[in-house]
Amino acid sequence: MNRVVRFNSFLFAVLFLLFLPLHAKNQEPLTARDYFNELIASGGIDRLTKSHACFQDDAKADNFFLIGESKSLREYSLANGTFSRLPKSTQELMRKDFLMVRGYLKGIPWKGEEFLDRDEDSWVSDQRMLDESTPIRIRFNLNLQTLRYKYTVEVLNMDSTYRSEVASSGQCEELPAEVQPHIPD
Repeated sequence: MNRVVRFNSFLFAVLFLLFLPLHAKNQEPLTARDYFNELIASGGIDRLTKSHACFQDDAKADNFFLIGESKSLREYSLANGTFSRLPKSTQELMRKDFLMVRGYLKGIPWKGEEFLDRDEDSWVSDQRMLDESTPIRIRFNLNLQTLRYKYTVEVLNMDSTYRSEVASSGQCEELPAEVQPHIPD
């Protein structure tokens, strides 16, 4: 009897180990939307500064980003009375219009937030070096009627003239009401 139980346990363990890779192989990989929904469910959205989530057209993409305009943060801090308590230098910065972008790869936030300044019909970052001979800048275009976007890394020449770009495009959507910032009346 004891030998039968041990054999059945051994047989179960072997079968389990054989079928485990098949089960894992048959599962669909998570998408950017899945990771976004996990972030919402966990309460991990930065409500104060973000108003829209943006997803690439490529359904297999596993990254997404959240965007918010500085004017929302400014209005919120004016409404709740905290703006006047900020240092003067911070108040001056808050009076400028800029776009805050927080990216997520598989639900993990990118290092830091991107702050893009208004540039006519788009938002643009400061120029920085990709390596010692390649300056770049980020440009974000958003059609406010359709919420279609284009997120571009512009590769520049050393004299700051345009050389080429790498871009992705997709659709932004308003964050659900439960994660939108609530400005007091």
